[in-house]
Amino acid sequence: MAEDRVERKVTVILATDVVGYSKKIEQNEDQTLQTLRACRAIIEGLIDEHHGRIFNTAGDSVLAEFPSAVEAVLCAAEFQRTVKQRNASVEDESQEMEFRVGINMGDVVIEETNLYGDGVNVAARLEALAQPGGICLSKNVHEIVYKKMDLTFTDLGDQRVKDTVVHAVDVSLEGVSTRKVPRLKKARSSRRIAYLLAGLALIVLIAAGGFWWSQMRPDFEPANLSDFVFELPDEPSIAVIPFNNLSGDPAQDYIGDGLTENIISVLSSSSNLVVSPRNASFRFKGKATSVQEIAEQLGVRYVLEGSVQQSGDKLRVTAQIVDAVDGQHLWGERYDRKLDDLFEIQDDITYQIWQAMETKLTLGAQAGQWAASMIGGMEETQLLLRGRSHFMKFTPEGHREAERLWSEAYEKRPESGMANYSMAMLNYQKILMNWTDDLRSSIATAKYHANKAHTMMGDAGSVAVLGMIEMLDGNCEASNERAERSVEIDSSAGQSMTMAGTSLIVCGKAREGVDLVRRSMDLQPEISTFLPISLSLGLLVLEEYEEAEEILEGTLRSKIKHAVDRMSVLGNMVVVNYFKGEEKEATEYVDQILALDSNATVAMYRRKVFLRFFKDQEFTERYLGALRQAGLPE
Repeated sequence: MAEDRVERKVTVILATDVVGYSKKIEQNEDQTLQTLRACRAIIEGLIDEHHGRIFNTAGDSVLAEFPSAVEAVLCAAEFQRTVKQRNASVEDESQEMEFRVGINMGDVVIEETNLYGDGVNVAARLEALAQPGGICLSKNVHEIVYKKMDLTFTDLGDQRVKDTVVHAVDVSLEGVSTRKVPRLKKARSSRRIAYLLAGLALIVLIAAGGFWWSQMRPDFEPANLSDFVFELPDEPSIAVIPFNNLSGDPAQDYIGDGLTENIISVLSSSSNLVVSPRNASFRFKGKATSVQEIAEQLGVRYVLEGSVQQSGDKLRVTAQIVDAVDGQHLWGERYDRKLDDLFEIQDDITYQIWQAMETKLTLGAQAGQWAASMIGGMEETQLLLRGRSHFMKFTPEGHREAERLWSEAYEKRPESGMANYSMAMLNYQKILMNWTDDLRSSIATAKYHANKAHTMMGDAGSVAVLGMIEMLDGNCEASNERAERSVEIDSSAGQSMTMAGTSLIVCGKAREGVDLVRRSMDLQPEISTFLPISLSLGLLVLEEYEEAEEILEGTLRSKIKHAVDRMSVLGNMVVVNYFKGEEKEATEYVDQILALDSNATVAMYRRKVFLRFFKDQEFTERYLGALRQAGLPE
């Protein structure tokens, strides 16, 4: 019987293959095989360097085993970086090649030099789930490597690949977008449409330089949505609980209380977050209350809690954020500071927590890049955040208040990249909404600040704004160049990509613009109403009416903050229904427009939205004609 015994072991498996290999073979077999040999030499050398062993190669795939999970991930990351560098160096696009990599640790069956079994199969499933140029890990591999490597990870939760469910974790690599994909878990109680939920279902909070507070497995039961006193808002919502004083001296409570109040004040400045007020949060000070109960009583999804401890002239602050709805610890950090300036310490820690929140819950990676350029610290941050909140209202009153706050930030620090970016956006809004008395002066001022911002920050956002300004100035060729350049600079900047996509739609490249807006939705955890408005407008140009209508209907079912956005959505709904021949429904949406604004006219839509700037003025006239035929006054 001994000779029939199956030999097994636990090992780390790396699986990789080529993205779009069959298509490449069909297009140019000789070149594809030559490129594959060059890339195969790279992976073989790296596997050997990291003490791995290739046990199977079939076609374009490679299967290798490693004695160490850390070595396997290091090998994969170096391989993807090297292939990316190689792709950038070749002269012909046909010589480029991209790979997906999956890594799993599991039980395998040994048969001579080959390996089989679930350990190999799961690695192959993870490879199929990985993004082009990306790496996807099993949860058990992530739990081994995350504290040992200078890499950032994104938990994708349980994912179904073919007939297998795997808990997957992405490795964040340069040039590969951080993605948010729906988990297999239960749907949340929310009024957002399924279309937008696809972009919001996964929110993972990892601060740069931070570390996971605990393993990804939740150590508490999720809060029960049916027990919430208040309905969860559509926006990310958070309660900041007073930081515990671990010093044993009640006289030192003021340190934690001051830090808590500082964080609440700054987070409340963001128009993208709903923050529980101080008096509500401080009810839980010193009480052993579970995060589930806090979330249920305050009607928030996230809870930020922490502690402060003083020893001599040293201060240690710990903070963690948990998702009470999913029952997960999302992010944690420890700060050790010398206690020489308490206010400076509070500002520093508050600033870092705010940056983490904005980056991972609202604006995406672009927030982190912008935050790094805010040279004025918390004072500048507060002014710019408050100004943004008013700017996003798109009303004359909101514009004036944003102008007051942003001008103050600019006057205090005229060399600030973000202050100049904000001034460029302010003048862009003046032009777009017809709130300028001197069009040429506003255009010149907007370009000046956008160029100055880009000189200081080297960012994609400033270039995207320049593209929008060129669009408003009727220079579509320059606008398209700016839009495409902004994506080249940073393909992970979601808000910039939205602007770039919009300007392409207006300037005659609707297909490319729609694709960019769709991509941008995956890069921004919190999706503003502007995205579905822009996307649906592009789909109207492309005559893809069914999808446009689906997006608009879902947007109307969500909470639209600002009247100007609802007017735009309703206008697009009138047009899509009229274009589809559903004139009765188009007329009903006109009635909704007039109920919202009895003075609304066709001329107003020409002035207030992008229609007057369209390169294809035939589309503009068709759009306005649909409004007119559906009953909107001239």
